[in-house]
Formats: sequence, structure tokens, C-alpha cells
Amino acid sequence: MSQSLTAQALLQLVRRYYPAGIHGGDPRYEASEEFKRLTALRRAAVEDARAWDAFLQRVETEMPDCVVWDYPNIRYDPAYCLRLGLPGYPDGGPEHKEVVLMVCILAPVHLLYADHSKHVGDITETITYPPPFPTEFQPFAEKLEALAIETFGTTRLPEEVLSTPVPDIHVGLIGFGKVTLADCLFSDHRW
Repeated sequence: MSQSLTAQALLQLVRRYYPAGIHGGDPRYEASEEFKRLTALRRAAVEDARAWDAFLQRVETEMPDCVVWDYPNIRYDPAYCLRLGLPGYPDGGPEHKEVVLMVCILAPVHLLYADHSKHVGDITETITYPPPFPTEFQPFAEKLEALAIETFGTTRLPEEVLSTPVPDIHVGLIGFGKVTLADCLFSDHRW
């Protein structure tokens, strides 16, 4: 892992975009320089999404049997998000399998996980898998990750870095003492 992608370096980085010791509901949070910096970066990513849009097109072209869904969380979080529906598991069906890729705009890193959802009546049960993935997800995850690395030059962070606590920062719905680097770099919710 690059020296700039260590847990310590990433902790310093996220502190540039999230105010320490201020609850998200406090008016000082949105007035902070950190929040303004993050908002400007997110807005710029929304306004100029050419690289992301080209990436989505490439995924659709190279993985035509999959369903590509661009989740628009970049408006609220510091990451683009793509959900890749595996063939044979149509959206709305009784069972759904997806590989999820999130690409951070704060650092050249990405997050990859898989979801397996089963719908029984009005209830949906979802199992989320971090890498290494069950066999049926592996070829899709490997291809998607290779395309992300080739396109964005990103690195997938190890779980021990992603789970590094950031105790004095509040992110979205996650309060003090529970926030991790993954929450700061990608989202407080893994869609």
C-alpha cells in the first residue's frame, strides 16, 4: 500500500473534510471550513462526471449480461457508487445478487462488497459480503475491480484500514465513537 494510503495518512486527510467534535445537526457543522471543502468537492464531482459516466458505459459494454445501476450518492457522500446486478437475478425477482463498487473522490481508493438479497413476502433479507467473495460473485467482482483500477488508478483498502476508528467525527447518521475511515471516505451507509 502506498505511503499516502496508510490509516494515519487517511485520518489526516478526512480531518480536512469533516469537522472534529461538532455534531452533524449543529449549525457550526455546515458552517465549518471542512464541510465547505467537502461540499465543493462533491459539487465538482457532480458537475463534471465525464470520467464516471465513461466508466459506467465501459462496464455496460464489457459486462453486457449484468445490470449496471449508478446510485447517485455522490450528491451526499464523497464517493461514486455502482451496483452491478449479476445475470440470472433480475431486479424485483425473489433473489438478487450484486457486486457494489464505491470510488472515493477524496483519495484514490475504492470499496468493493457484494450483496445477496432474498425477498419473502414483504420482507427482504440481505447478506453483505466483504472480500473474499463467495464463488458466484468472484468473476464479476474481479472484472469490475480491474476496470476501476485501470480507469481511476484506485486501490482497494484492506479491512483493517477501512475499520480504523475516527472517534471525534460525526458522519451522517453515525455518531461520535462509531465512525470509521470507511464512513468518511465512502458513505455512512453502504447502499
